[in-house]
Amino acid sequence: MKASLVRWIPATAFRFALARFRGGCQRFRSAMHRWRDSSRRNQRLYLAAKWVVFGGFSGFFAFVAALAGAFLYLNPQLPELETYSNFVHERPLRVFASDGALLAEYGTRRLIPIELEEVPELYVKGLIATEDHRFYSHNGIDWWSLANDMLALLTNPDIRRGASTITMQLPRNIGDLSRERTFIRKFKEMLLALKIERELTKDEILELYINVVPFGKQSYGVQAAAFTYYGKPASELNLAQLAMLAGISKRPEAANPINGPEPALARRNLVLRRMVAQGIIDRIAFEDAVAQPITARVHRRELDLYSPYPCELVRQELVRRFGRQVYSGFNAYTTIVTPQQAAAQNAVRSVLLSYDRRYGWRRQQEQVELDPGTEIRPQLVSALAGRVPLAGLLPVAVLDVQERSITVVDRQDRETAIEWEGIKWAREFRGTDVYSPPPKTADQVVSTGDIVWIREAEEGEWHLAQVPEVQGALVAVDPSHGGITAMVGGFDFGIRQFNHATQARRQPGSGFKPFVYSSALSVGRSPASIYLDAPLRFDNADSAQSYRPRNDSMRYNGPTRLREALYRSINLVSMRVVEDIGYRTVQDHASLFGFEREALPNDAQLAIGGGTMSATPLQMASAYAVFANGGFRVEPHLISYVEDHLGNVVHEPIHPRACEPCTEDATLLEESIQLAELEPDQTFRGATLERSGNVKFVPADRVFDAKHAFLIDSMLRDVVKRGTGSRARQLGRTDLAGKTGTTNEAADTWFNGYHRSVAATAWVGFSTRRSLGENEWGSTRPLSIWIEFMETALEGVEELAVLPPDGIAQVRIDPETGELADPGQPGSILEYLREEDLPKTSKVGERESGLEFEIEELF
Repeated sequence: MKASLVRWIPATAFRFALARFRGGCQRFRSAMHRWRDSSRRNQRLYLAAKWVVFGGFSGFFAFVAALAGAFLYLNPQLPELETYSNFVHERPLRVFASDGALLAEYGTRRLIPIELEEVPELYVKGLIATEDHRFYSHNGIDWWSLANDMLALLTNPDIRRGASTITMQLPRNIGDLSRERTFIRKFKEMLLALKIERELTKDEILELYINVVPFGKQSYGVQAAAFTYYGKPASELNLAQLAMLAGISKRPEAANPINGPEPALARRNLVLRRMVAQGIIDRIAFEDAVAQPITARVHRRELDLYSPYPCELVRQELVRRFGRQVYSGFNAYTTIVTPQQAAAQNAVRSVLLSYDRRYGWRRQQEQVELDPGTEIRPQLVSALAGRVPLAGLLPVAVLDVQERSITVVDRQDRETAIEWEGIKWAREFRGTDVYSPPPKTADQVVSTGDIVWIREAEEGEWHLAQVPEVQGALVAVDPSHGGITAMVGGFDFGIRQFNHATQARRQPGSGFKPFVYSSALSVGRSPASIYLDAPLRFDNADSAQSYRPRNDSMRYNGPTRLREALYRSINLVSMRVVEDIGYRTVQDHASLFGFEREALPNDAQLAIGGGTMSATPLQMASAYAVFANGGFRVEPHLISYVEDHLGNVVHEPIHPRACEPCTEDATLLEESIQLAELEPDQTFRGATLERSGNVKFVPADRVFDAKHAFLIDSMLRDVVKRGTGSRARQLGRTDLAGKTGTTNEAADTWFNGYHRSVAATAWVGFSTRRSLGENEWGSTRPLSIWIEFMETALEGVEELAVLPPDGIAQVRIDPETGELADPGQPGSILEYLREEDLPKTSKVGERESGLEFEIEELF
């Protein structure tokens, strides 16, 4: 009964109200009809009023329909409100060297989040007074300001004021909406503002705005702007400085105190006037702040060493692992050693420029089309706009040409004189094996209006230069753990984003021979083993042609010891070694160093690093690190650990370390990993493992034992001591080893060398694989790069005494036969042999004066 009564009372009241409304409408209609019929004039007024009311209702319903249609059309295009309620601040990804030097920064926004309670009150009040003084009273849209701006637009279409509240500005500053000035964008802002106001509190909206609004100079948010312009936090800024920041957001790039000091000052004073008008500050504070000059200047941590090649690899790896999250303030700490990286970059650039100068001037300069009726200098400066320096080369335009000097101007309108010493090298380029006569006058090289490059040879002395076509690379690896300490992948990353250190797979040439000789040692051969250096012919059953390899010297030495064959880089001995021990033996052994077994050829080219074989400089450096560390396979890597913006370690890979005996922790880790279930993206050998406790490495696999390691190392030290790498002796050390590599027609030239503390590979060649020239070898340009790099890498490193391990004996042998020498035998030499190889080695042939050799046929 009670429930029925509850339902009956509202229904009865509604019916009663409806009846009263209908009665009132009928009485109003009857009165209007009587008034209409009272005179003809009233009839006309009635009809006019009827149409006005009809038009008003029609316009109202059309307006409502248009709003509904706009909402239905625009609403799906708007971002989700979670974008604002769970906003993740964008911060740059920073890459650091092992010593903390900043190497790279990825991301356009420099942002330092700050809570609203920490923001100076004067800044908040000045911002609201200037940008949105009804912020705390409207619902996201300031209807009064919107009406005023609409009226102003109707009366004067040239006036464009957006009536944007702080809430409406959020979408364009966060990046969801463009900054294009259109009505569609404005409607989207209004809809989003209404939504945001329902989702967030006023203080949350204000805090978000203060942290994302742009201030120019790649700084976003008031805290980042305070550090960018004043070098200190916002809490330490005075009134004039806070007002300056409050005014920047109107035109952050054009009207910041650096790019546009005059409009920035005017805007600052406007903020101060609004503050005094609203009683936020008194007149005395206003006058004192207005009188202060601009004190802003750019305070930013510049890169300590621009290192794009290794840093881009780090960025790519982290993006694969973490996605866009890396741009939320991750800091990646790498294995790069700053002095080594700087030395590598300087060495590659200086040697490539030296090669380029040797072969002449390619005349690839642009010519500015000069207007004869206008002054030349402004035309040249204008033509240089947008051109930036590359690898120490400065773009300039030729202003005047004298007989043996030229005058150039740069994009900042600075004039420089280039004397004959910096021009005379520029003889006409006619090829790598043809030399043209040197120029006699400067006008044979350049003309007025040419855009050319110059470089500073010495302080205050500039030389004409050109961007080299030749490319080069250097990779250095710490043999103890595989950390990459230096990487350069080309002349300049800005010209071409191709990393020759990791992406260029080229024939290694004779640089592969040490792995052939190491394979021979692994099956019982010794440095004293004798192989015949004589002509060979390989017949092809499928073709009438035969392959006749030769030595680079075109000379043959007869029976030759392996040690001598390696330091003299004798091709035919290397081939006979492969034929003796078998292709599979070499392929299996080389794969232990990291070479892909499937990529190694099954023919004689395996012996000399030719044919279908290819390797990157990083692969070569990593493989030579096995020789350097005594026989352990380490994994090349760049990342030591990664922190998020709060300093928490989010990624710390573990890599094998060369150690024997290893620490107790490493051994325990190996055992625990073998017993534990690994994550899906983890493996034990040859891959990344996450840190466990305080343990940061696992023991590396052994490729060969200590005796083997000593023998191959002693053979490679002889390459530097008396062989093709002898120019490295200028470093004044006896603890260096390595091997040159040169392919057919010098298309690829290498030097792979090491010290116990660093293994480094240098490569020089053209991206198009054309010849470097008949006088170019692995012992020329690559070795020059390696030497220049090692001078820095080994600075302060004491020379190591390389002692033989147990099981190695030093004995006298007959150099002609490789057998043990008789006591007191003249001409005998010392050689290191494994004790199990005593008392003699195999003998393949006798050496006789004037001996002639017949070609040995191999099928």
